[in-house]
This record gives sequence, structure tokens and C-alpha cells, in this order.
Amino acid sequence: MLSGCFRPMLAEDGQASALRGQIVLPDIEGRLGYYLYQSLEDRLGRPEGDRYRLDVAISTEDRGLAISQDNDVTRISVTATVAWALYLRDGTEPVLRDREVSQSGYNATGSLFATRQTRLDIERRLARDLGERISRAILARSRQIARAS
Repeated sequence: MLSGCFRPMLAEDGQASALRGQIVLPDIEGRLGYYLYQSLEDRLGRPEGDRYRLDVAISTEDRGLAISQDNDVTRISVTATVAWALYLRDGTEPVLRDREVSQSGYNATGSLFATRQTRLDIERRLARDLGERISRAILARSRQIARAS
């Protein structure tokens, strides 16, 4: 049995817990941006302090993967990419910087309503995944961030 080997990242006395609520999240335009903000807030906490600020730039790319005999696209792949940087409140050089990519796909149907609803679901999933990736990267490097402050 392993004992003492595992310690939750956000334990009350952990380095990462000191970051919770201390990162000002960016206003991100668009529906995908809204979902990404919600995901980041869920993981990093609602900003109560302003010790750090997070900047993000998000982009998406759609690609048709399956084409019917009538040349209709029936399967669409969506790739979302986020370039992000974490700064000290008034800093000009980032403490951390990285890029995250997430991909998902959906079937285009004969129903415009169903296709749009599926697209909304894909955007929520991509944003949640990207928010998780960014949050994990920041929290996992909490010692590095603390040294830079």
C-alpha cells in the first residue's frame, strides 16, 4: 500500500490553493469565450483578488470529414486552439505561457435546428476541456508561479 505519496493539488495547505480566486480572468468574446470563462472560473475560482491576470486568444477551425455522394458534408470536425499567458498583475512579461488544443466532431443532419444544437454542445465541450487544460497547467506549476512573484 502506498501512503503519503498522493496529495491533492488544491489541498488547503497546498501551493496551488493559494492561486484560487487570485487570477483575474479575461473577458472573452463570443459564445465559445463565454463557455471558456465559465470553465476557468469553475477551476480557478471566482476572482476575489488581482494578484495575477490571465490573457487568452481563442480560435476555431471547422473541417468537413465525411462527404455524401451529393457533396453534402455529413461529419464536421472542430478544432479549438487557445494561446494563453499568465501575468503578474502589472507585469509585462508572462510568468507562464502555453497553447492548448482540443478537438471534437459532430454529424450534420438534415435538420438545421438539430445541427445547431449539436454545434452548441460541441462548443461547450471544447471550452470545458480547454478550461480544464489551462487550469491544470497553471495549478501544476504553482511553485514556479510563486517563485516568479
